[in-house]
Amino acid sequence: MSETTESRSLESAIFSDRLAVAAMALFVVYLVSVLATILPPRFPNPIWQLSSIKVITEGAPIPLLGLALLHLAAFLCPANIQLQKRRNALARLAILAALGFLLIVPLQSHAVWRSYRDSYSVAAQQQASATQRADAVRQAIEQATSAEDLQERLVALQRPDLRIRLDAKTFSAIPLPDLKKQLLSQVDQTEGQYKARFGSLDPGATDRIFRDSLRAILSSIAFAIAFAALAQRKNSKSPFLMEIPSLPGRLVASLGPRRTRPGQAGAALDFMKSPAKREEEFFESLAPPEDKASPPLE
Repeated sequence: MSETTESRSLESAIFSDRLAVAAMALFVVYLVSVLATILPPRFPNPIWQLSSIKVITEGAPIPLLGLALLHLAAFLCPANIQLQKRRNALARLAILAALGFLLIVPLQSHAVWRSYRDSYSVAAQQQASATQRADAVRQAIEQATSAEDLQERLVALQRPDLRIRLDAKTFSAIPLPDLKKQLLSQVDQTEGQYKARFGSLDPGATDRIFRDSLRAILSSIAFAIAFAALAQRKNSKSPFLMEIPSLPGRLVASLGPRRTRPGQAGAALDFMKSPAKREEEFFESLAPPEDKASPPLE
């Protein structure tokens, strides 16, 4: 081997080591950033699910680039056995990454649906509570027999979500029927303002959530394809992406009944036979089969 060839081999080995170190650094950075966001886990919380999915998908180019660099490093230095083993191990882990990004699609959809459901449920409860408070105030106003009685009833019913402005001078200057009409109108106005504030979701927020959800779903599908292209099963020469179309057929074949070949039906019971019997069957299998239709020799 010439000095030029040796020098190029050494440069390739050094460059592949640099790529491998950079790849491992990218894996560590991504892992630390994801764990810092998703820990501690709060699986029933849809807000936690949406934020976790956002962090995982937005940072996914980092480990994808690291895996590509590791493949390149292993290609440039095939003689590095440790590097080849590391590449093979992470390529097998990439199968789980591809399946995990596919799993994000139903998780994202379910988390968005739960967030909408919870928001509408909270809004409905708040509106029902406001209606109940307003009805209680209306009943108190209608049942009051004097201005002093009306003021005492309203003071007892004051709540943060439904507050009535009270003025002692107004109570004494306005006749009771007119006072009741003004207070009932104020109750209706306050109730309407409260329900409008806690009513349906903001259209802008709804549109933003929909766009973010669609972007996360499409990105997760793209990352699943990319990781599957860089993934590889053990003892396989093809990328995992090329094997996906044949996986359903393999799964069905593995679950179905296996056909036994001739001579294999009693193979599992060979250990129960005596050594002499096994030896006799072995020599019989070596001999050609007899043709029963041929006439005997004279």
